[in-house]
Amino acid sequence: YFCLLVGLKSYLFLLHAGVSYNFEKTENGIFRLKLTANATKTIADLRRPLEILMKGKTINHPDLTLSAVQLLLSRDGVAHLKSIEQETGTYIMYDRQSLNIKVFGHQEQMAAAEVKLVHALRQLLEKKPLEICLRGHNLPPDLMKKTVENFGVDLEGFNKEMPEIKVELHQHRHLLKVWGSKEDKRRVERMIFELASFKHSSLVQLASENVGGKEDNQRVDYSEPSEDACPICLCEIEDPFRLESCGHMFCLACLMDQCESAMKSHDGFPICCLKTGCKEPLLVVDLKHLLSNEKLEDLFRASLRAFVASRAGMYRFCPTPDCQSIYQVAAPDAETKPFSCGACYVEICTKCHFEYHPFISCEAYKEYKEDPDSTLLEWRKGKANVKSCPSCGYTIEKADGCNHVECRCGSHICWVCLENFRSSEECYGHLRSVHQSFVDIV
Repeated sequence: YFCLLVGLKSYLFLLHAGVSYNFEKTENGIFRLKLTANATKTIADLRRPLEILMKGKTINHPDLTLSAVQLLLSRDGVAHLKSIEQETGTYIMYDRQSLNIKVFGHQEQMAAAEVKLVHALRQLLEKKPLEICLRGHNLPPDLMKKTVENFGVDLEGFNKEMPEIKVELHQHRHLLKVWGSKEDKRRVERMIFELASFKHSSLVQLASENVGGKEDNQRVDYSEPSEDACPICLCEIEDPFRLESCGHMFCLACLMDQCESAMKSHDGFPICCLKTGCKEPLLVVDLKHLLSNEKLEDLFRASLRAFVASRAGMYRFCPTPDCQSIYQVAAPDAETKPFSCGACYVEICTKCHFEYHPFISCEAYKEYKEDPDSTLLEWRKGKANVKSCPSCGYTIEKADGCNHVECRCGSHICWVCLENFRSSEECYGHLRSVHQSFVDIV
C-alpha cells in the first residue's frame, strides 16, 4: 500500500493546502490518517474522495473469466500487472479469497488501468494452450490410443491440416495441449470429441449386438471399470497411489487432476474417493504426497471459499483483501458485537459488515457512508448564522462581526443578500448603499 500512502499525501498537499494531517502506524502495522481542519465542511469535503480512493473499484468484465483471472498468479501475469500499475499510477490487487480484482487510484487512472488489464489478460489467455483431457467417465478408455492412431505419434496429422497451430501430447496425464487461435483450438477440440463419440457409438453397437446371443456374458459395459482399472480414468492404473483412508488404488496423475479441478471449479469439496460407493474423504497425509506446498495452500484456500459459499448468510470473509479470516454473521435481532480479526486487526460490525461503529446504528452509519455530507446538512437545519458561499459553496458559520464576510476562496460576501465581490471595499460600498448598515439591525 506504499503507493496509496504516497497518493494520499500528494492529494492532501496539492488540493487542500492548509489542512493538517498525519499518518499514525499502530503496533499492529495498521496506518491511520488523522485530518485536522477548522471547519466541519472541510473534513467532509476531504473525507469523501479519500474514502473513494481507499475503497477502490472492483473490475467486472465479461472477459475476466476464472481462467483469465488466475493468470495473474503466473510470471507473465505479475509482470503485466506491475507494468500497468507504473503506467497508470494505480495499485491493483487480486484477492484470492473473493476471486476479485480491485484497482485503487483516481477515477481516470482506474478506468485506464481497467482497460489495460483486461486487454493484457485477454492476450495472455489467447496465448495459453487449450487443454483437452483424453480420459474420464464420459470418454472411451482408449481415446489417447485412438488419437495417436488417427493423427500420428507426433500428432503430425494436426500439423498437416492446420500448420499454424502447435499440438503436444502428454501421455502421462492423458492430455492434449493446443496453441493457436480460439477457432483453431475449438477445431481441434471438435475433432477429438468426434473421435470420442465415434468410439463410444462403436462400443454401444458392439454391446447391443451381443445381447441375447451366445456371447451374452461378454457384453461391453462402458460405464463399469474393471477391478484393476483406475476409478477416475477407467484405464489400467499408472503410477499407482493407494489412499490412506480407504485403501483404494488410483493413478497418481488422476488424483492430482482431481485436486486441481476442485481448486478451479470450487464445487469439488469435500474431496473424496471416487470409487463407486466409497466417498471416504482424502486425508491430509494423502494430499501432502499429491501436491506441492504451494498447491496445498491453494487447495486449502479453495476449500475455505467453498465452505463459506455453501453457508451463504452464515459466514463471511474479513473484508481486508487477501485476509483468510472468516466471521459469523450476527442475526438481525442479536446484540451487535464487533469481529476483531486476529490476522489484520480490523474491527468489523457483524451485522452491516462496515467498520465497527459502537455509538451509531447500522442504518445511520450506512447512510453516512453513502453520503458523508448528510450529518453536515442535518447540523445546518434551522441555523440562520450558517450559509453557503455563493462562489464556491463552502459552508460558513458567522458567530459575530459585521455583514462583510471573506470566504477561503477569496470572495467578499454580503451576509444579508449573499452577493459576492472581488474586494472588501466593493463589499462595504454595497452594504452602505443597499443595506445602509455594516451590521444586522435588531
